[in-house]
This record gives sequence, C-alpha cells and structure tokens, in this order.
Amino acid sequence: MEINYALIVRRFEEYFDLWSSKVYQYAVHKTKSSYLAEETVQRVFIKLWKNMSDKNIDATIESQIFCITRTVVIDLVKAEYNRKKLLDHDQTFVLRHSPQDDFYAKQLTSTLHEIVDKLPEKRKEIFMLSRFSNLSHKEIADKLAISTKTVENQLTLALKTIRKALLFSMLVQIIF
Repeated sequence: MEINYALIVRRFEEYFDLWSSKVYQYAVHKTKSSYLAEETVQRVFIKLWKNMSDKNIDATIESQIFCITRTVVIDLVKAEYNRKKLLDHDQTFVLRHSPQDDFYAKQLTSTLHEIVDKLPEKRKEIFMLSRFSNLSHKEIADKLAISTKTVENQLTLALKTIRKALLFSMLVQIIF
C-alpha cells in the first residue's frame, strides 16, 4: 500500500490549524505557563505527526490529540517541578557553603564525571539523557528506539555502579 504524503501533510496542517489553539489553552490552564503551553503544543503535534499515516483517523483525532496533550502536560509539569526542586536545593547549598565545600563539590563532580565516562556507551547515554537532559523514561525509549523497561534497567544498573564507585572513592579519601 502506497502512502500519500501530500494527503498526510494537508491533513496534519488542517489538524494543527483546528486544534493547536485549543491545546494551547488547555495547557495554559493546567500549567499556568505560556512557555510550557507552547512546549506542549509543539510536543503534541510532533507526536501526532509521528503517529500519522494515510489511514482514516479523523473519527478519533480529538481523543488522540487530548490524550497526547494530557500526557505531555503531565510530563512537562513533572519536569518543571523537578527542575524547580533542584534549583531550590542548589540555592540552599549556595547560601550555606564554604571554600572547603567548593573544593569537595568540585572533587565530587569530577569523580562523578569520571565514573559516568566509564559506563558502557548505551548506559552512559541513557543516564545522561535522564539526569542531564531531564527526559522521561518514555522519551528516552522513543528517542533511542528501545523499550521503557530497558531504560529502567539501564538506569538502575548505572545508578548502582555510580553509587558503588562513589562510596569506594569516598572510602579511599577517608583512609588516605
């Protein structure tokens, strides 16, 4: 069966014109943020584009769009909450640190980067996408074309390795 890309593009544009403002309004209402609402619209229609084919999905388009929207809003709100929590923690740390703390923080950061660099390549990539790019397990799985269970397993193994190596590093520092 041949795919009619012109039809898919035209239908996608129609869907975008019809639904993007509704998705935006819903997202603003839920997130109270125009930035997160714009991000939601982009992510929703990217996911919709990836799921489109020339089969007839007109009958279910509204439910598909709002199901995707709800999921994206939840993911963005969680990510924003975690980002704010991390920033609050960082600000608290900045307010109560000494030069000696700076030294230990730099040393710990350096050790952490060395440990992460030694992880197997795929595990390292998954860890960095999770911890440094703040992607959800589902987003990582989609990006790398692997299952969410694989992402979870690889993160578990990475964290186990990192904890063990950090503990060893700290023990060595205490002893010597």
